[in-house]
Amino acid sequence: MGANMLLTLGGIVLLSTFVLYANGLLSDNTKISGDNEYAITAISLAQSVIDEAKTKSFDENAIAGSVTQASDLTAAQLLGRDGGGEAVAAVDTARDSQCASYSRFDDVDDYNGYVRLVNTPRAEGYRISTTVSYASATFPDSVKSSQTFCKRMTVTVTSPFFAQPIQLMYAFTY
Repeated sequence: MGANMLLTLGGIVLLSTFVLYANGLLSDNTKISGDNEYAITAISLAQSVIDEAKTKSFDENAIAGSVTQASDLTAAQLLGRDGGGEAVAAVDTARDSQCASYSRFDDVDDYNGYVRLVNTPRAEGYRISTTVSYASATFPDSVKSSQTFCKRMTVTVTSPFFAQPIQLMYAFTY
């Protein structure tokens, strides 16, 4: 009888250890799955801003016609919204399924300093901010202080659901 009791207790200890280990694995996998979902959503939100900007003109001065010299483009210190028609709230949010930037911005550099707040059905508080600067056409990571035929957009997404911001960059060329 004593040996059977000892084997039974040993079996219960092994089963308990296995259940605790399996529970820890499931918990870790759930957290990793959630983190990946938030990151993928952030990447798609950043990409949607880039895709929206791709539908716009390269520069305000190129809307009416073509620009032949880089010096004819908007000055680097003036990159951003050009006037009252392009005004959006300090933090843009979707109304009627679209953000104000979609209909009010007409060129890529209007997105310089732009901030958008997005809430999804699964997570709230994605903050998307963009900067636009001139860059070298052959090395877009190199920011320039004067006009070039290349503009680099940097889209940064932050959220309370992940520790590090997610950043996408895209080079627009004329």
